[in-house]
Amino acid sequence: MNTRRIFFALALSLSFLPGAQAEDAADAAVKAIQGKWATDGSSGFDATWTFDGKKLEANVNGNVYKAEYKLDPEAKPHATMDVTITESPDGQGENRVGKAIYKIDGEKLVICVSMPGQDRPTDFSTIDEVQYNFELKKK
Repeated sequence: MNTRRIFFALALSLSFLPGAQAEDAADAAVKAIQGKWATDGSSGFDATWTFDGKKLEANVNGNVYKAEYKLDPEAKPHATMDVTITESPDGQGENRVGKAIYKIDGEKLVICVSMPGQDRPTDFSTIDEVQYNFELKKK
């Protein structure tokens, strides 16, 4: 067997490892979430979330937060998102992590995010000062 065939066989076998599949799923999830998403006003929030690469800018009721995010689409029972704030309106949120769950349904993105320091949400609901649910549509 020549070196090229050995390399190809090794590369092919590595693509079937769980880590490689999880990485592919995460990359696909990042791709699916890209762009601008906004509320329609019915939830009580005027919010726009813009995903650009691994960066996020969330404008919630006029307050702009900049962050980096990490997705785990394979998490159960809900896909998860960790949002690390890099800039916040009051300067108090930087380097803190909001744990979230999310789901994408066609042109609809639902994110339920906890306040930094709180546990990850277990369902898609708002609990004042603990977690907030955003129903967003692709723009």
